[in-house]
Amino acid sequence: MPPRPKVTREQIVNGALALVRRGGEAALTAKALAAELSCSTQPIFWHFSTMEELRGAVYEAALGVFGEHLRRPQEGVSPYMAVGLNYISFASEERALFRLLFMSDFGQTDVLGAHVEMEYILGVIEESEGLTGIAAETLYRDMWLFSHGIAAMTATGTAAFGKEEVRAMLSDVCRGLIAKFRQEQEKNR
Repeated sequence: MPPRPKVTREQIVNGALALVRRGGEAALTAKALAAELSCSTQPIFWHFSTMEELRGAVYEAALGVFGEHLRRPQEGVSPYMAVGLNYISFASEERALFRLLFMSDFGQTDVLGAHVEMEYILGVIEESEGLTGIAAETLYRDMWLFSHGIAAMTATGTAAFGKEEVRAMLSDVCRGLIAKFRQEQEKNR
């Protein structure tokens, strides 16, 4: 029986995530990860048969970080507004992970079609805004696209917005969309 590796799968994923956070997805190589972990590449390929498999684990770990960030409470705003603010702050605070998840093909996922955290967000919309069904799904999509534009500009450094400015923009668009959907629901009753 071969000796058990001293570097765990979790340590490898955490080390890879640290590399990506510091240097973006291009920083993740077997050689760089081995240096990060102070080991040879052997433990990496003991736990992961390919770099693609490791990339998949890193993508999942990054989604976990994103999910935690998305659920942070925000004082003075509705839970749904907090989701949008948290999405944009994730782009600011975790630029490399934001780019990895939402601006690259690293996870080989259609970002809009993947509905990342959609179930959670639809639950928040239903609970805090009283919208369900197609109205909730459309609000989710439209606000995600709007928020993503701000977040992408933030993550790439092509625009800088203050927290109050972001809050006002999201609030204006969100209130307008919610009012529209509520009017439509009233017409259909």
